[in-house]
Amino acid sequence: MRSKTISGDPPALQPTVSAYARLTLRYRDARLALVVVLALLVGIFAYQAPVDATIFVGWPGDRLFLQASEGAGAADRFTFYGDEITADAPGGRSRWTHQGARIDLAGLGKGALVVTVRAQGWPPDALNRATRQPEVTVIADDTFIGRFTPGEQWAEYDVAVPAEVRRSNDLTLMLVASDVFTSTSIYNDPRPKGIRIDAIRVRSVGDGPFVPALAPVLWLTVGGGVWFLALAGGTRKPTFAFVAATLLVSGAALALAAARIWTVVLLPWLAGAGIALLIWQHRVALVRHPLRLARRFTRGSALGYGLLAATGAWLVAMIIQYAPPMPRLEQFWEFFPDSLIYTLITLGSLALILVYGRNGVPRLAQATVRMAGSRRGATLTLTLLLAVWVGYLGAVILAMPYVGHADYADNAVVARNLLAGRGWTVDYVTQFYRLYDGVTRPQETWPLLQPVWVASSFALFGVSNWAAKIPNLLFLTVLALAVYQAGARLWDRRVGLVAVVLLITSHLYFKLVIYVTNDLGFALFAFGALLLLYRAWGAPDAMALASRLRFGSISQQLALTILSGALTGLMLLQKPGSGGLIALGMGWWFLRVRFDTWPRTLADLRTRLAPVAAWGVVAFVLLAPYLARNMLTFGVPFYSTEGKDAWVLEYTTWDQIYAVYTTEEGFSTLGVPDRSWILRWGFDRTLVKMERQVRALRDYLLPSWQHAPFGLSEWFGRADKDRLLFDPGAWLALFGAMAVIASHRRLMTLLGAAFVPYTLFLIVYWHTNEERYWVVVMPWLALFASATLWCIYDRIAALSDGRWTPFGLLAVVALIAAIIAPSWSPIAEKVRDEPNLYRADLDAYDWLKRNTPSDAVVMTRNPWQLNWHSERPALMIPYTTDRETFLRLARRYNVRYLMIDTLQRPEPEVRRLLDAMIADPALGFREVYRTPVYRADFRGVTKEMIAVVYAFPQ
Repeated sequence: MRSKTISGDPPALQPTVSAYARLTLRYRDARLALVVVLALLVGIFAYQAPVDATIFVGWPGDRLFLQASEGAGAADRFTFYGDEITADAPGGRSRWTHQGARIDLAGLGKGALVVTVRAQGWPPDALNRATRQPEVTVIADDTFIGRFTPGEQWAEYDVAVPAEVRRSNDLTLMLVASDVFTSTSIYNDPRPKGIRIDAIRVRSVGDGPFVPALAPVLWLTVGGGVWFLALAGGTRKPTFAFVAATLLVSGAALALAAARIWTVVLLPWLAGAGIALLIWQHRVALVRHPLRLARRFTRGSALGYGLLAATGAWLVAMIIQYAPPMPRLEQFWEFFPDSLIYTLITLGSLALILVYGRNGVPRLAQATVRMAGSRRGATLTLTLLLAVWVGYLGAVILAMPYVGHADYADNAVVARNLLAGRGWTVDYVTQFYRLYDGVTRPQETWPLLQPVWVASSFALFGVSNWAAKIPNLLFLTVLALAVYQAGARLWDRRVGLVAVVLLITSHLYFKLVIYVTNDLGFALFAFGALLLLYRAWGAPDAMALASRLRFGSISQQLALTILSGALTGLMLLQKPGSGGLIALGMGWWFLRVRFDTWPRTLADLRTRLAPVAAWGVVAFVLLAPYLARNMLTFGVPFYSTEGKDAWVLEYTTWDQIYAVYTTEEGFSTLGVPDRSWILRWGFDRTLVKMERQVRALRDYLLPSWQHAPFGLSEWFGRADKDRLLFDPGAWLALFGAMAVIASHRRLMTLLGAAFVPYTLFLIVYWHTNEERYWVVVMPWLALFASATLWCIYDRIAALSDGRWTPFGLLAVVALIAAIIAPSWSPIAEKVRDEPNLYRADLDAYDWLKRNTPSDAVVMTRNPWQLNWHSERPALMIPYTTDRETFLRLARRYNVRYLMIDTLQRPEPEVRRLLDAMIADPALGFREVYRTPVYRADFRGVTKEMIAVVYAFPQ
């Protein structure tokens, strides 16, 4: 039997006999019914086992049953504080409660229970004169069931929960202390604390029978059914699926009997995983009709008129929000003759529209777009754009008398030492993970390639602030050309041209040029490596490149592969840690492309592996000198003090990485940070740290949508945060990325393979909340946004025989302006205001250079910058409030001077220590130089900047 629709077309879905058979097999098979019945029965039987479960408070998983917060508001009254290592606790970890604490236990079943709380009261030196130990009231389901008074030692306290108190199969416990304390005579802790708990045990009274909880049994049933369907669909072996689902249901039932409170919480996740697997198996059928519907909407003029209306509404909203008030007549003479020029331009534009009319203006707009998209027009526009912007950047870096702080200045210092033949060394100590023989040491924190580029510039132009920035200026130029070529090849020249505009005018890339950072080179090498690898093996015409020869007998495909490997090696040298994860993803993608099917013979295996091996060998050969240097210097192939910083940063304040950790010579008992410090910080703090990184990433990449329905606004960026391309660019990039998934799927899989490991590395190990870590993805975001922008134009321009082309071009110009305009203020701030902030410090550096011996060690909060400008060895002001530790470090490194900078000041507690020592006449600090007062207007605030240099007591 055949059928047709009213239009005469065949129906979208034409089921076959085999399709009906498969549906009957899966959904009406007796084995599915057996699994469902088995799940119901074993769920009921599992509840006949008495419940006996223990929550180990302070260990992973306890947050499934309790809430934790460091806040002090009303909403935090019945929560726990963060988990802590507790040496004397039986479980090794515990939590303090607020005055009250709440524990939610779901799916316990009916019946009487006994709750055992293992708790500890206040320490004997608690500073609370009114109460010796608090009395703890226990409430179950809003009913008082008992009380206990904890002691100074750990003990277990039993409280009975009668069956008549139970309102449901769930249990809500409330522990309320009669009083709280904060600090003790030994340590200061402002948190109001109730009692300390390390375990909560719940067990049944009696041997049953027990009434089962309905929800867990239903989740077990649903989980068994969906996993049978998922396994049957995935393996096409219903008998195997039946056996596997039976074992799964049986295991879940055993877990429900033995570890009930945990299993009840995890059963919905088990069912959800099966549902997700089912959706994945049926993804083609599920998205087929929505995609067809979407494609139908893209045909004809409906989408074009929709875009026209949307962009028109957006333009009107922007004009209403940002347009200046209409000028008054007296303002014409106030700003004459500029006002006359603006008036003539406006009248000329109106006259042009009137002269050309409804046909001429569209033709003029079309001609403008065609010229911008032509080879000659695009080349000329790109050349003029780069000439103007690079010239502007050149003028800015010539005028800036500094290179930046921290790793920016460090790159310049190492480059100067390289040029002097001293190797990758520095003359300052910035951290205290170990002790050095002196302040001169190997550079061991940041990558080593950027100083090579800077040293080359120094060799050509001399050692200066502006010469240190020339490599990044060149990198920006080459990256702009590469982005243009990528846009022209993947879409058209218009896309490449606009992507370059969005990229190079970004304030983030502006900062990468004016500071001596390695992120710009890293972005260039990563972009080039990814683009060439995709061009060689992922593009639609990739296989055709194998027959085109370059350099004699080398195919163009192999040449691009080798060049991609070389850029990957440079990327690894530019930033080894981040680059290594991107390279790992690239290698995985490359292997997936080469092994889309299993090799048939050993020769076939070698043939497929050969280009992957060539790409990897080229990258490794370039990386090998770096690995050899590390092995000779540090004894390991990869080494950086950031490997220790990672276990401190984001867990506490930033300056803690400058604390004294070394245990050598008795300087500290802390020890060097490592991964075991997660136990010190606590699992709560670790999870909060990772949550902050996810939110920061979201705010950088996703646009804001404040009034999204169904609470979806949480999944989008915060309105008070800036996106990498700001909100208009983020929306365009998001839609562009969605389109690229369909049009250049292999490109998106390559980018995903490269940047997902990099992202996870930043979230879990390092941190994401520095914008410069994401400039590496901005070239791709700019391309996606530009492609979407021109797609909007093409749709609008196709309406009414091109009559709406001027409006489409106006929308393009307005969207470009909306993306680049927010960068103008940060750029102007860097050019106009920031140099004034450096004046006092630069004055002090100049005084040190002129008035102190060349080997005089200066203690400062900014040793990198001080060494670059004054050429004097330096020691970081340690993060410590212990006077003896401070003075011992100063004596050990022969510190002669102490400088109090203006831009980088120690934390307040360290500053108080410095002020006390300077004011102490017994120590003998002597002020030797105080800069004049430099005033700087910065972000609406007038600051008075004074740098002071003190002679250290001998």
